[in-house]
Amino acid sequence: MDRVTRVLCGRLLTMTDSEPDGAQIIEIAGGRVARVRPADGFAPDSDGALVDLSRWTVLPGLIDAHSHLGLDVMAGNEALQATAPDHVLALRSASRGAINLRRGITTMRLVGEKNFIDVPLRQMFEDGTLPGPRLVTATRGIRPSNGHGATAVVADGVEGVTRAVRENLRHGADHIKLFVTGGVATPGIDPVVPCFDREEIAAAVEVAHRAGKTVCAHAYGGQGVDDCLDAGVDHIEHGIYMAPRQFDRIAELGRWLVGTLGVFLTQPGPAEDPSWSPDVREKFLRAREATAGSVAEAKRAGVKLALGTDAIHGGIAEEAIFAASAGLSRREALAAITHNAAQACGLEGEAGIIVPGAAADLIAIDGDPRDDLRALRSVRHVMKGGKTVDAIGY
Repeated sequence: MDRVTRVLCGRLLTMTDSEPDGAQIIEIAGGRVARVRPADGFAPDSDGALVDLSRWTVLPGLIDAHSHLGLDVMAGNEALQATAPDHVLALRSASRGAINLRRGITTMRLVGEKNFIDVPLRQMFEDGTLPGPRLVTATRGIRPSNGHGATAVVADGVEGVTRAVRENLRHGADHIKLFVTGGVATPGIDPVVPCFDREEIAAAVEVAHRAGKTVCAHAYGGQGVDDCLDAGVDHIEHGIYMAPRQFDRIAELGRWLVGTLGVFLTQPGPAEDPSWSPDVREKFLRAREATAGSVAEAKRAGVKLALGTDAIHGGIAEEAIFAASAGLSRREALAAITHNAAQACGLEGEAGIIVPGAAADLIAIDGDPRDDLRALRSVRHVMKGGKTVDAIGY
């Protein structure tokens, strides 16, 4: 029989529709939440371990729903970073995984890594060989030869795209990532110009859906978003230049938007970094102007929204803070990096929530994020799968 660990919480945010009042006890067995109950009359016993988090607010582990472990957007030129040998990228990725976990990010959705370096990392993070979040990974991103994506594999035409998707699935991809429009970080490419055509997108969706996998698309706006929605793409990534009708259509179809706010709104950020070309820095500035408005449009339309850092490692708290400043309520911003993000990752009921049966991924923080989201910066304790991880606040 699994030994029971009891976590004493000063305050508890379960991210359910009904939040408990007062101090609570979370009982954990086999790495999962077994029970949540009030702490009234609680007395430690000799049958299990006690983790005393009574000074802090406990909530589910945070989820970065869009990132790349092999890149660090704040380290400058991504194309140059991606030229590193695979073993260097893998070591960097392992180090960044540990940083993310210790800052309270217990799940990451990776949306494109070079040459399948993320596959062994996913296993090593899962079995505890290395410290890191649980990973939901696309393996390689897929782009056309005229497209954006520093770590993506090139695939042209229906046949080429179909082959690339099947290779990713064979290597264990949890989902498929397409780079459909141009990108901000690639010189000479307009972020709204479509690069894949509708037939190529539809071919990827058909193969992935037949295998029971979702498809996400890097798409900032314009015809590329329309093509994605027509072809059945499940998640639009970024989407900051979408028209109001496109936000409405995503909501009507029940698709997901995964926003990446900090990469544009952080100051100083890439727009101020001289290692990027003047063309790219100008595109980052234009994107900064559009980003906050895209959050307001998503809320107006009722779009299902999750948030990711796009490789600002450990920075998911800032995404929630930016989202709230752009019009989300604090509760909505929290959901976008916990419960909603888990749904976007295909982990509903498994992560982003504290209920019986869910993975025991917990963090403890100073203060209450319902009052001030900046409390998310002060991570004092992290548990992944019921095991304690050393935290590093910032």
